[in-house]
Amino acid sequence: MSKEIKIILDELNFSIGRINEKKKNKKQITDREYWYREGLNTAKEIVLKVRKLNQD
Repeated sequence: MSKEIKIILDELNFSIGRINEKKKNKKQITDREYWYREGLNTAKEIVLKVRKLNQD
């Protein structure tokens, strides 16, 4: 895995984890946070698919 992809995935996972931690602590997340997290998850999926394509 390239250094750049690892950095991107680390940042995405950190941001997703921050929102998930808030929800895990039984705090309400806003609609904005929910959709931000969904967007981050989609971005993560795209990065993983690109990485897989580059490996093939």
